[in-house]
Amino acid sequence: MKRIGKFSFGILILGVILSCAQTPQRIELHPVYAVPRGTPEGPGLPLGVAEGLDTEKVKASTVAVVYGEGDSTMISSGFFVANDKIVTNIHVLADADLASLHVRTDDANFTIQGVTAFNIQNDLIILQIAGTGVPFTLSNSDAVNGGETVFCVGYVGYPADRFNIMETTVLSERLNGVWLRVTPNSPVGNSGGPVLNTKGEVVAINVAGNGAIGYAVGANVLKGLLDRSGTVEPLAEWQKRDAIRAYTYLGQASSKFYTDDYAGAIEAIDKFFTINPTFTGISMRYDNRGYAKAHLGRSKFDKSAPEVAQQYYRSAIQDLDKAISITPTNTPAYFKRGYAKTLLGHAEFITDHAEVAQQSYRAAIEDFDKAIGIYPQFPSYAERGAVKVSLGISETHQGHTTEAQQYYYAAIEDFDEATSYDRHDAYAYIIRGYTKIRLADFESDGGNVEDARSLYKTAIIDCDSAIELEAENPYGYHTRGVARAALADYNGAIEDFNKTVDLKPDFARAYYNRALVKVLLREKREAKADFKKAKEFDSDIGK
Repeated sequence: MKRIGKFSFGILILGVILSCAQTPQRIELHPVYAVPRGTPEGPGLPLGVAEGLDTEKVKASTVAVVYGEGDSTMISSGFFVANDKIVTNIHVLADADLASLHVRTDDANFTIQGVTAFNIQNDLIILQIAGTGVPFTLSNSDAVNGGETVFCVGYVGYPADRFNIMETTVLSERLNGVWLRVTPNSPVGNSGGPVLNTKGEVVAINVAGNGAIGYAVGANVLKGLLDRSGTVEPLAEWQKRDAIRAYTYLGQASSKFYTDDYAGAIEAIDKFFTINPTFTGISMRYDNRGYAKAHLGRSKFDKSAPEVAQQYYRSAIQDLDKAISITPTNTPAYFKRGYAKTLLGHAEFITDHAEVAQQSYRAAIEDFDKAIGIYPQFPSYAERGAVKVSLGISETHQGHTTEAQQYYYAAIEDFDEATSYDRHDAYAYIIRGYTKIRLADFESDGGNVEDARSLYKTAIIDCDSAIELEAENPYGYHTRGVARAALADYNGAIEDFNKTVDLKPDFARAYYNRALVKVLLREKREAKADFKKAKEFDSDIGK
């Protein structure tokens, strides 16, 4: 039985090869939803020293909060609020190694003597230190207006360990009326650092980030905390409090999310808010948890469980609805909800619910429209463009060629906007190249050979840009390989498909496309091996 099955499979593959040799098949792209999208961070952060401030004075009053050694070194920020007191975030110190913990400026190290005050709701702690420093002046945070220029100050974390002042802009609406929202988000390590106005006065304290937007606690909250500053409590005792230990869950949630443990991230978020239900950043519970649920659903989708994935997507959307109800101008929440609706559309599409999928896609576009309307610099253009590509593909499957092309051209406009805001967005380059190939195929089918060639060539340029930015992204190579094959650059296509499977060994479409090119190069034995490999990863491929 095994020999018969193997022999039959060999005949099947040979038949495919012979049919390809007689009637060459188009080298097909991967599904657009296969291209992963990491959490977009927005334009590259302008690290350096901003003009308009007395840099040496700012640096003298800002401290690095340091513990650990070598690759385990943790660096965050803080600043002097009195000659012998500094402020930073609770989450910086909740599980700090006290044996190595210290604060320093460029000129001196300081020992921490203990805690004099803390604010659970707003993630602030005041520390007594041995020694003296130069305190900042605290301004009236209620007087800060949307559109105002401010400066986020602190130390970029290990291994950079670099003092940094970054110019940012205050957004109009605050989080729960207390936290300022600034853009772009300050780099990792700035937690606990000051946010200064153009006079060099503190208007807020960096506390958190959400994609391209940062959050900072208004200085008036710090003023109230200073007024309550009292007896020194040892850090070791302070860390034992349940409400403080809960902050370790926030760190766990972040680390688990970025190591793809989305269920663990959700659990950690819930644990923190169970212990600290009055935390000012309550909307973050819903938008971060919703985003984690969307990614958890995506992981189920990738394991061929679209129905299970849909349950997580819908739950994610409910969480994001809640986040938006708390803060109606929460740009990241609109972005994340649009992302979840996009994923829901993909799941509906592959289960042959085309009309339902299109409803989800259009709802996603509405969310991305909203995000862009509130804050155009937030990286939503690429996502909106990708949804338009999905709508174009859906229209193509329904035989609506004109509508499909309209969506593709509209998508390219979005990718143009995305790359103008952020020239480092490899995803935007890849999907723009992908879209151009789709349009080129239409032109080729219509006999417009030169227009098709021009589109294939510009798709290659987009892929070159993506590969320069992310050399380990297999989809940049695969997309470029498809365009090269369409231009009859078969050796170049083979090189790209080789690189694709090196980076992603289970990429069935790449093996199948490489086989088709090898057929055209009359390398039938090698093609047969690739067809077989493709079938191992996707038994339906080629049907």
